[in-house]
Amino acid sequence: MLKDIIKYDGVWNMRILVVSCSPWRNDNNIGNTYTNIFYRIDNIEIAYICCGGGRPDTDFVKHHLHISEKNILRNLVNPKHKCAYTFPDNNKAAKGPVKQSKVYDFMRTHRFQMFFFLRDLIWSFKNWICDDLKKFVDDFKPDLIFAHFLDRSYLNEMIIFLKAYTKLPLVVYAWDDVYTLKQFSLSPYFWINRLLQRRKLRTIAKLSSLMYVISEKQKDEYDKAFKGNCKILYKGFEFSKQPVYEGNNHPLKLVYSGNIGSGRYKTLALIASALDEINRDKIKAILYIYTSSPFSYRIKRSLYFPESVRIMDFVSSDQLVFILQEADVLIHVESFDIREGLKVRLSFSTKLVDYFKSGRSIYAVGARRLSSIDYLSTNKGALIAYRKSQIKNKLEILIKSEGIRKQYAKKSWECGQKNHQIKSIQNNLENDLKYLVEENL
Repeated sequence: MLKDIIKYDGVWNMRILVVSCSPWRNDNNIGNTYTNIFYRIDNIEIAYICCGGGRPDTDFVKHHLHISEKNILRNLVNPKHKCAYTFPDNNKAAKGPVKQSKVYDFMRTHRFQMFFFLRDLIWSFKNWICDDLKKFVDDFKPDLIFAHFLDRSYLNEMIIFLKAYTKLPLVVYAWDDVYTLKQFSLSPYFWINRLLQRRKLRTIAKLSSLMYVISEKQKDEYDKAFKGNCKILYKGFEFSKQPVYEGNNHPLKLVYSGNIGSGRYKTLALIASALDEINRDKIKAILYIYTSSPFSYRIKRSLYFPESVRIMDFVSSDQLVFILQEADVLIHVESFDIREGLKVRLSFSTKLVDYFKSGRSIYAVGARRLSSIDYLSTNKGALIAYRKSQIKNKLEILIKSEGIRKQYAKKSWECGQKNHQIKSIQNNLENDLKYLVEENL
């Protein structure tokens, strides 16, 4: 448990080694969130270890080390081939959107368990514990390790190795329910992996000096599970002046941005169907979907409403800011499926903070038991349909009334202003990390 936070005077140069399983890019959820919480904290320097392929795209972090399955395999065949490789500062080749391979997208879409088993098998050879990895860490001389708390065997092995190698304070950040047994699956591999990862996650929790979580529900459960004092860490922005909503779009623009996995596409399909009924006599509104998630034939078919839905090309986070502010209604959805709902029941969607910042009304659909929906309900941040039977009627309310849209735009902005002020979030984060580093000196 942390003691009272100590505030420091003078210049403090803190070096943080961040570890995760995706490249630090501002156009993916992990990189976007990490940039948000760390950017503009004074006197910190970050090095990033990515347990996976891909290219970084950030001017904020200068030191990147990547270890991918492909290079681990190549090293097994030819020891001269390096497992770990770095990206030089300001590498222009790393800029621009990344297109995933069709094979990778297929695996993401269909969630083949064999794919994940093979990935873990490749990492189990441990040849990634190499001189290049150690040199990267030694040259950077970190003060603290900050890692994603995930049910990924290879990532957890990396965290355990780095903690033992550096003897530094470890801080972990949990975004989803990766630990409890409140899940549903008929796959034996899922449960075998779940039980194995629980052991590693318990080890990592014991090694950690502090655990951040993403929601109140997760804090309650993880406090009990790990007998510790978890702290909530949200994404944030500067909320100073609410953008004015003019309502000049004809037809109205409804915008969904983010992941359509975990059954969310099914809820989007319900909204699309309801919107198509509302548009039967006249096109009153169009739903625009922006996502980096791969589309299977089933997903495309479920969202096929040519008059009412537009599936858009993936855009950068900078472009998305303008798209959200040009919208009339922003859409947030969660799945009604029991299995998919259990996966996200403790999660908080970071894109909601982008929605709050845009100062537009939010229409949310999902069960109250899920953290994101419960948060919006408690904070009155959205008009919410808790049941499938409510979807059309509540959507119609927003479409028909500009006054209601303005009312909920104000409510969503006030929710962000109250709970997501970036200066307060970063001050608390900086003080926490400084305290842990000082304790380790």
